[in-house]
Amino acid sequence: MLDKDIIRRRLETGITFAEFTYTLIQGYDFLWLYENKGCILQAEGSDQWGNITTGLDLIKKKTGKDAYAFTMPLVLDKYGNKFGKSEGNALWLDRNKTSSYELYQYLINVDDEMVISYLKIFTFLTPEEIMKLDKSNRENPHLREAHRALAREIITDLHGEDAYLEAVKISESLFNGNIKELSVKQLEDAFKGIELFVAEEGNLVDFLVQFGICSSKREAREFIGNGSISVNGDRVTDCSFLVSKSASIGQKYVVIRRGKKKYFIGKFQ
Repeated sequence: MLDKDIIRRRLETGITFAEFTYTLIQGYDFLWLYENKGCILQAEGSDQWGNITTGLDLIKKKTGKDAYAFTMPLVLDKYGNKFGKSEGNALWLDRNKTSSYELYQYLINVDDEMVISYLKIFTFLTPEEIMKLDKSNRENPHLREAHRALAREIITDLHGEDAYLEAVKISESLFNGNIKELSVKQLEDAFKGIELFVAEEGNLVDFLVQFGICSSKREAREFIGNGSISVNGDRVTDCSFLVSKSASIGQKYVVIRRGKKKYFIGKFQ
Protein backbone atom coordinates (compact mmCIF):
# COMPACT_ATOMS: atom_id res chain seq x y z
CA MET A 1 0.00 0.00 0.00
CA LEU A 2 2.84 2.38 0.81
CA ASP A 3 4.16 1.91 -2.72
CA LYS A 4 0.99 3.45 -4.15
CA ASP A 5 1.38 7.11 -5.06
CA ILE A 6 -2.10 8.00 -3.85
CA ILE A 7 -1.30 6.69 -0.36
CA ARG A 8 2.26 7.99 -0.18
CA ARG A 9 1.23 11.52 -1.17
CA ARG A 10 -1.52 11.65 1.43
CA LEU A 11 0.77 10.46 4.23
CA GLU A 12 2.65 13.75 3.91
CA THR A 13 -0.46 15.83 4.62
CA GLY A 14 -2.51 13.40 6.68
CA ILE A 15 -4.88 10.54 5.87
CA THR A 16 -7.74 9.00 7.82
CA PHE A 17 -7.93 5.32 8.64
CA ALA A 18 -10.99 4.98 6.41
CA GLU A 19 -9.13 6.49 3.46
CA PHE A 20 -6.05 4.37 4.15
CA THR A 21 -8.02 1.11 4.20
CA TYR A 22 -10.43 2.02 1.37
CA THR A 23 -8.22 0.37 -1.25
CA LEU A 24 -8.17 -2.88 0.78
CA ILE A 25 -11.94 -2.95 1.08
CA GLN A 26 -12.43 -2.30 -2.64
CA GLY A 27 -9.85 -4.96 -3.42
CA TYR A 28 -11.76 -7.46 -1.28
CA ASP A 29 -14.98 -6.48 -3.09
CA PHE A 30 -13.35 -7.50 -6.36
CA LEU A 31 -12.17 -10.80 -4.84
CA TRP A 32 -15.68 -11.58 -3.56
CA LEU A 33 -17.22 -10.83 -6.94
CA TYR A 34 -14.56 -12.95 -8.64
CA GLU A 35 -15.16 -15.96 -6.39
CA ASN A 36 -18.94 -15.72 -6.02
CA LYS A 37 -20.18 -14.10 -9.24
CA GLY A 38 -17.52 -15.09 -11.75
CA CYS A 39 -16.56 -11.45 -12.30
CA ILE A 40 -13.15 -11.31 -14.02
CA LEU A 41 -13.14 -7.69 -15.18
CA GLN A 42 -13.54 -4.44 -13.26
CA ALA A 43 -14.08 -1.12 -15.04
CA GLU A 44 -13.72 2.22 -13.28
CA GLY A 45 -12.82 5.82 -13.77
CA SER A 46 -9.13 6.60 -14.15
CA ASP A 47 -8.92 7.87 -10.57
CA GLN A 48 -9.63 4.33 -9.30
CA TRP A 49 -6.63 2.61 -10.90
CA GLY A 50 -4.79 2.14 -7.62
CA ASN A 51 -7.83 0.56 -5.99
CA ILE A 52 -8.43 -1.76 -8.93
CA THR A 53 -4.86 -3.05 -8.95
CA THR A 54 -5.20 -3.89 -5.26
CA GLY A 55 -8.01 -6.25 -6.26
CA LEU A 56 -5.92 -7.77 -9.02
CA ASP A 57 -3.06 -8.44 -6.59
CA LEU A 58 -5.40 -9.93 -3.98
CA ILE A 59 -7.09 -12.25 -6.49
CA LYS A 60 -3.71 -13.43 -7.81
CA LYS A 61 -2.34 -14.15 -4.32
CA LYS A 62 -5.55 -15.78 -3.05
CA THR A 63 -6.47 -17.91 -6.08
CA GLY A 64 -3.35 -18.01 -8.23
CA LYS A 65 -5.45 -16.87 -11.18
CA ASP A 66 -5.61 -13.68 -13.21
CA ALA A 67 -8.34 -11.04 -13.29
CA TYR A 68 -8.47 -7.97 -15.47
CA ALA A 69 -9.21 -4.27 -15.25
CA PHE A 70 -9.46 -1.18 -17.36
CA THR A 71 -10.11 2.47 -16.67
CA MET A 72 -11.66 5.24 -18.70
CA PRO A 73 -11.12 9.00 -18.58
CA LEU A 74 -13.28 10.81 -16.06
CA VAL A 75 -16.03 13.11 -17.32
CA LEU A 76 -15.10 16.52 -15.95
CA ASP A 77 -16.59 19.99 -15.93
CA LYS A 78 -14.75 23.00 -17.36
CA TYR A 79 -12.84 23.44 -14.09
CA GLY A 80 -11.54 19.88 -14.08
CA ASN A 81 -13.90 18.68 -11.34
CA LYS A 82 -15.48 15.26 -11.63
CA PHE A 83 -19.19 14.66 -11.15
CA GLY A 84 -20.39 12.90 -8.04
CA LYS A 85 -21.74 13.04 -4.52
CA SER A 86 -18.40 14.01 -3.03
CA GLU A 87 -18.22 17.04 -5.33
CA GLY A 88 -21.81 18.03 -4.56
CA ASN A 89 -22.81 18.06 -8.24
CA ALA A 90 -24.27 14.57 -8.73
CA LEU A 91 -26.89 14.14 -11.43
CA TRP A 92 -29.06 11.12 -10.67
CA LEU A 93 -30.51 8.87 -13.36
CA ASP A 94 -33.57 8.28 -11.16
CA ARG A 95 -36.05 11.04 -12.00
CA ASN A 96 -37.28 11.00 -8.41
CA LYS A 97 -33.85 12.28 -7.37
CA THR A 98 -33.10 14.49 -10.36
CA SER A 99 -36.30 15.46 -12.15
CA SER A 100 -36.46 15.78 -15.92
CA TYR A 101 -36.80 19.55 -15.50
CA GLU A 102 -33.71 19.76 -13.27
CA LEU A 103 -31.76 17.67 -15.76
CA TYR A 104 -32.98 19.87 -18.62
CA GLN A 105 -31.93 23.03 -16.84
CA TYR A 106 -28.47 21.64 -16.15
CA LEU A 107 -27.89 20.41 -19.69
CA ILE A 108 -29.27 23.48 -21.44
CA ASN A 109 -26.86 25.61 -19.40
CA VAL A 110 -23.65 23.59 -19.62
CA ASP A 111 -20.58 25.52 -20.69
CA ASP A 112 -20.28 26.09 -24.42
CA GLU A 113 -16.78 24.61 -24.44
CA MET A 114 -18.01 21.33 -22.90
CA VAL A 115 -21.27 20.68 -24.78
CA ILE A 116 -19.72 19.01 -27.84
CA SER A 117 -17.61 16.74 -25.65
CA TYR A 118 -20.73 15.70 -23.73
CA LEU A 119 -22.60 15.04 -26.99
CA LYS A 120 -19.82 12.65 -28.02
CA ILE A 121 -19.80 10.86 -24.66
CA PHE A 122 -23.47 10.67 -23.69
CA THR A 123 -25.48 10.51 -26.92
CA PHE A 124 -25.84 8.21 -29.91
CA LEU A 125 -25.81 11.02 -32.45
CA THR A 126 -23.65 10.37 -35.50
CA PRO A 127 -20.31 12.15 -35.95
CA GLU A 128 -21.87 14.10 -38.80
CA GLU A 129 -24.74 15.31 -36.63
CA ILE A 130 -22.35 16.35 -33.86
CA MET A 131 -20.09 18.17 -36.33
CA LYS A 132 -23.11 20.12 -37.56
CA LEU A 133 -24.03 21.04 -33.98
CA ASP A 134 -20.42 22.02 -33.29
CA LYS A 135 -20.51 24.42 -36.22
CA SER A 136 -23.76 25.95 -34.95
CA ASN A 137 -22.31 26.22 -31.46
CA ARG A 138 -19.34 28.20 -32.79
CA GLU A 139 -21.16 30.37 -35.32
CA ASN A 140 -24.50 30.94 -33.55
CA PRO A 141 -23.97 30.15 -29.85
CA HIS A 142 -27.09 32.14 -28.88
CA LEU A 143 -29.29 29.52 -30.57
CA ARG A 144 -27.96 26.83 -28.20
CA GLU A 145 -28.80 24.12 -30.70
CA ALA A 146 -26.09 21.82 -29.34
CA HIS A 147 -27.35 22.29 -25.78
CA ARG A 148 -30.94 21.55 -26.79
CA ALA A 149 -29.83 18.42 -28.63
CA LEU A 150 -27.86 17.28 -25.57
CA ALA A 151 -30.89 17.75 -23.31
CA ARG A 152 -33.24 16.09 -25.80
CA GLU A 153 -31.06 13.02 -26.32
CA ILE A 154 -30.18 12.39 -22.68
CA ILE A 155 -33.61 13.00 -21.15
CA THR A 156 -35.39 11.03 -23.86
CA ASP A 157 -33.03 8.08 -23.33
CA LEU A 158 -33.38 8.18 -19.53
CA HIS A 159 -36.96 9.27 -18.90
CA GLY A 160 -38.75 9.09 -22.26
CA GLU A 161 -39.94 11.61 -24.84
CA ASP A 162 -42.98 12.70 -22.80
CA ALA A 163 -40.75 13.64 -19.86
CA TYR A 164 -38.49 15.65 -22.17
CA LEU A 165 -41.41 17.54 -23.71
CA GLU A 166 -42.80 18.27 -20.24
CA ALA A 167 -39.41 19.62 -19.11
CA VAL A 168 -39.37 21.93 -22.14
CA LYS A 169 -42.90 23.11 -21.39
CA ILE A 170 -42.07 23.87 -17.75
CA SER A 171 -38.93 25.75 -18.76
CA GLU A 172 -40.70 27.83 -21.41
CA SER A 173 -43.64 28.59 -19.13
CA LEU A 174 -41.34 29.86 -16.38
CA PHE A 175 -39.23 31.85 -18.83
CA ASN A 176 -42.31 33.50 -20.33
CA GLY A 177 -43.96 34.00 -16.95
CA ASN A 178 -46.87 31.74 -17.86
CA ILE A 179 -46.90 29.99 -14.51
CA LYS A 180 -50.64 29.40 -14.55
CA GLU A 181 -50.14 26.97 -17.42
CA LEU A 182 -48.37 24.61 -15.03
CA SER A 183 -49.99 22.03 -12.82
CA VAL A 184 -49.11 21.80 -9.15
CA LYS A 185 -47.02 18.68 -9.92
CA GLN A 186 -45.10 20.49 -12.68
CA LEU A 187 -44.55 23.43 -10.39
CA GLU A 188 -43.20 21.16 -7.66
CA ASP A 189 -40.83 19.53 -10.16
CA ALA A 190 -39.61 22.95 -11.30
CA PHE A 191 -38.81 24.12 -7.78
CA LYS A 192 -37.64 20.81 -6.37
CA GLY A 193 -34.71 21.38 -4.04
CA ILE A 194 -35.44 25.09 -3.61
CA GLU A 195 -36.18 26.14 -0.04
CA LEU A 196 -39.80 27.24 0.36
CA PHE A 197 -40.88 30.00 2.68
CA VAL A 198 -44.10 29.71 4.69
CA ALA A 199 -46.42 32.14 2.95
CA GLU A 200 -48.88 34.36 4.79
CA GLU A 201 -51.67 36.47 3.32
CA GLY A 202 -51.09 40.20 3.29
CA ASN A 203 -50.13 43.35 1.44
CA LEU A 204 -47.61 42.71 -1.34
CA VAL A 205 -45.11 45.33 -0.13
CA ASP A 206 -45.02 43.80 3.36
CA PHE A 207 -44.95 40.32 1.82
CA LEU A 208 -41.85 41.08 -0.27
CA VAL A 209 -39.96 42.46 2.70
CA GLN A 210 -41.08 39.80 5.17
CA PHE A 211 -39.76 36.96 3.02
CA GLY A 212 -36.53 38.64 1.95
CA ILE A 213 -37.53 39.16 -1.66
CA CYS A 214 -36.82 42.85 -1.25
CA SER A 215 -34.56 44.44 1.35
CA SER A 216 -36.94 47.27 2.33
CA LYS A 217 -40.40 48.65 1.70
CA ARG A 218 -38.87 51.39 -0.42
CA GLU A 219 -37.15 48.84 -2.63
CA ALA A 220 -40.34 46.78 -2.79
CA ARG A 221 -42.35 49.79 -3.98
CA GLU A 222 -39.70 50.56 -6.61
CA PHE A 223 -39.75 47.01 -7.97
CA ILE A 224 -43.55 46.99 -8.03
CA GLY A 225 -43.74 50.44 -9.61
CA ASN A 226 -41.41 49.59 -12.49
CA GLY A 227 -43.20 46.31 -13.24
CA SER A 228 -40.46 43.99 -11.99
CA ILE A 229 -42.69 41.92 -9.70
CA SER A 230 -45.01 39.15 -10.86
CA VAL A 231 -47.28 37.10 -8.62
CA ASN A 232 -48.26 33.68 -9.96
CA GLY A 233 -47.38 34.82 -13.46
CA ASP A 234 -49.26 38.14 -13.37
CA ARG A 235 -47.30 41.38 -13.33
CA VAL A 236 -48.33 43.57 -10.42
CA THR A 237 -47.86 47.36 -10.42
CA ASP A 238 -50.25 48.20 -7.58
CA CYS A 239 -48.55 48.52 -4.18
CA SER A 240 -51.87 47.85 -2.44
CA PHE A 241 -52.15 44.39 -4.04
CA LEU A 242 -53.06 41.64 -1.56
CA VAL A 243 -51.45 38.22 -1.68
CA SER A 244 -54.12 35.67 -0.82
CA LYS A 245 -54.30 31.92 -0.45
CA SER A 246 -57.53 31.75 -2.46
CA ALA A 247 -55.73 33.16 -5.52
CA SER A 248 -52.67 30.91 -5.14
CA ILE A 249 -51.81 28.00 -7.42
CA GLY A 250 -53.86 25.05 -6.27
CA GLN A 251 -54.64 27.11 -3.16
CA LYS A 252 -51.20 25.99 -2.06
CA TYR A 253 -48.31 27.86 -3.67
CA VAL A 254 -47.48 31.48 -4.41
CA VAL A 255 -44.73 32.17 -6.91
CA ILE A 256 -43.03 35.53 -6.98
CA ARG A 257 -40.79 36.51 -9.87
CA ARG A 258 -38.48 39.47 -9.39
CA GLY A 259 -36.99 40.67 -12.63
CA LYS A 260 -36.58 38.10 -15.40
CA LYS A 261 -35.00 35.13 -13.65
CA LYS A 262 -35.24 35.48 -9.87
CA TYR A 263 -37.97 33.18 -8.52
CA PHE A 264 -39.25 32.74 -4.98
CA ILE A 265 -41.88 30.19 -4.00
CA GLY A 266 -43.96 30.12 -0.85
CA LYS A 267 -46.33 27.52 0.49
CA PHE A 268 -49.49 28.40 2.42
CA GLN A 269 -50.25 26.38 5.53
